[in-house]
Amino acid sequence: MKRSKQIILICIVATLCAAFLLNGCAGLKAAFSPTPEPSPEIPLEEQIDAIMQRKLTAIQTQDYDLYLSTVTKNDAYYYNEQARWYSEMIQPVITDLSLEVVSVTPIDETSLEALIHQTHTGNGEAFDFTYPLLFQLDDGEWKDYGYHFESVEKERYTLKYMAGETRVNEFVEMIDTAYKNLETVFTEKADDHFEIKLFWDREMLRQRTIPSVAWQFTGWGEPNESLKLYSGHPDILGYQGTIQHELVHHITIKICNNNLADWLLEGTAIYYGNAYYEYSLTNSLANMNKDSLKQTIDALNAMDLYHPETQQQVWDWYNTGFGYVAYLVETYGHDRFMELYSEAGKKPFNDSVTNETFKQDNIETTREALETVLGITPEQLSADYLAWMETTDFFDVPK
Repeated sequence: MKRSKQIILICIVATLCAAFLLNGCAGLKAAFSPTPEPSPEIPLEEQIDAIMQRKLTAIQTQDYDLYLSTVTKNDAYYYNEQARWYSEMIQPVITDLSLEVVSVTPIDETSLEALIHQTHTGNGEAFDFTYPLLFQLDDGEWKDYGYHFESVEKERYTLKYMAGETRVNEFVEMIDTAYKNLETVFTEKADDHFEIKLFWDREMLRQRTIPSVAWQFTGWGEPNESLKLYSGHPDILGYQGTIQHELVHHITIKICNNNLADWLLEGTAIYYGNAYYEYSLTNSLANMNKDSLKQTIDALNAMDLYHPETQQQVWDWYNTGFGYVAYLVETYGHDRFMELYSEAGKKPFNDSVTNETFKQDNIETTREALETVLGITPEQLSADYLAWMETTDFFDVPK
């Protein structure tokens, strides 16, 4: 029986060998065929275009999370700025948006510059422009890192600027001066490695910052974002007040957690920023009319700064906020005034991008802070301020 099993096994082996010999190399080829080559890599331009179209789809469908999925989380300032930009681009005043990749230029294995062509209509005006976006690989995926600036690294901040900027050294000197001037004013300090961005193209500043605004501006700052500045005004001395104004915003909004009314925030930034210098160097102060400062807080709260009727209306609003802060500091002192910020800062951070009742909430928080710290209502403050305006000489002799 054992011998019979051996014979059967030999026959099976012989049969398999015969089959192998009959198939020859064909059998080997079938058994050891190489792995198919991967399909060609998708061109970089197509990859970036797909990202830009994802941005466009997110805006069209108002998908906040989809839009921010295209933006790096490694740059907190830019991530927050893009959250705001998304909220701007879904505003009804902006329509017919298109985003097109014109070209892609590799910088190295993990970064590239994409030239973007954007068109849209904003507040009834047609816009058509291009700009360079920096993309970098985050965990193997291309992410938007923002406008491709050049930069200077300083100990306390980073200055970023558009290619072609000719006054970098002058701006560095003015920024350093603003930091020095505010060292003894506020106990709170600016963020470590705060970012400041210069745009010599004023329209580019608006379109990459707050595109729904109907007017061009010189500076713009928001909580947890970089400071953005237009750098093209011929008289560079005027920038000193603007830089200090925006640095005051950055510091004081951190104290109050972004919980105070706009007129108080702006008035504070003018009082400790622009008004530190000659009034003639700031457009709003240079065009100040004392009678135009006689407005109630209710009137200030009702103002639509994004769509004013005239430029003078904007200047009057800013100057009136400055007037109220001047009255408060002159009457109650700096330390007591700053308690308004500390009191408001007891509340959690108020995000203007995600909170639909942001403005009204801050108006109410301002009322609460005035009552808690100073024991007065906004209505009483308005009455006291207007009475002060009839007798004060604070604004009679411009600096």
